[in-house]
Amino acid sequence: MTDSILGELPLPPQLPIPPQRLLLATDLGARCDRPLDRAKQLAREWRAELVVLTVRDGPQTPEEVGSWLDGASTVPSFERAARRELDEEFAGTGLAPTLRVLEGEVTGSILDAAAGMPDAMVVMGASRDESLPELILGSTATRLSQDLEQPLLVVRQRTRGSYERIVVANDFSNAARRALETALRLFPGRRLTLLHVLEGGAGAPGELLAAAVDEALVRSERFLDGCALAPEDRALLSATVAHGRVAEAAARYALDCNVQLTVLGVRRHSGVARMFMGSRGDDLLQHLPCDTLLVRAEGGGDG
Repeated sequence: MTDSILGELPLPPQLPIPPQRLLLATDLGARCDRPLDRAKQLAREWRAELVVLTVRDGPQTPEEVGSWLDGASTVPSFERAARRELDEEFAGTGLAPTLRVLEGEVTGSILDAAAGMPDAMVVMGASRDESLPELILGSTATRLSQDLEQPLLVVRQRTRGSYERIVVANDFSNAARRALETALRLFPGRRLTLLHVLEGGAGAPGELLAAAVDEALVRSERFLDGCALAPEDRALLSATVAHGRVAEAAARYALDCNVQLTVLGVRRHSGVARMFMGSRGDDLLQHLPCDTLLVRAEGGGDG
């Protein structure tokens, strides 16, 4: 049996904990209600400033097309309408989000905005409506997870309070250590489950599979021993092992245990490797039914 590998890379500088700002990337449409609600909840929990970013990649209505043909920008009228909508949405919440409207390609604009906010965590929704170019080049979330310095929260579920059932994917790498450290710092006092997946376990004799699971649990404990955790943090952690294809096993565990958030350490791939090889992080992002926090390990190379 082989172990799942997400990457072994140097660790980037720590994000301020809790984050001082949240950067919510949204088109302000109905499908973005869930990430908006989660961003509200986290902004209140962390007492963080909320910046709402929407990117316009061209005129959207006949009136805007007419303005564009006349050489006028369509941003001011859209921004006024968006500002009114946000004022109504956040009335009585105690939050006063900042609105930023940019024009251009979506992923590049989000990266540009995030580059000017190193103390922020980026929040966005999960889209299942992938166009052919996105399937070739990678979805917005996948591309952002490769290039963002900050953690990226991809929201799928409705918000029903703070995150409580949290899983950290564990492949015993520096990336997994970084993910665990980030989860402990972002969500202090929460119980976390460290999940390792044994690949190739399907069809193995029961005694061999049991022995492999026991060995993986021992490795998990050694991994935790090497993380230099405070005793109070270590007391909050438990380790478990699943087997099968990584994405399917992790998704099955998330469903069975009603997981609210899975934290993944990911490594960076070159554009060529991203297109033709993909990564287990990408596969997990597509299969997991819960919210996903992507924590990138710093470093180059195709991996």
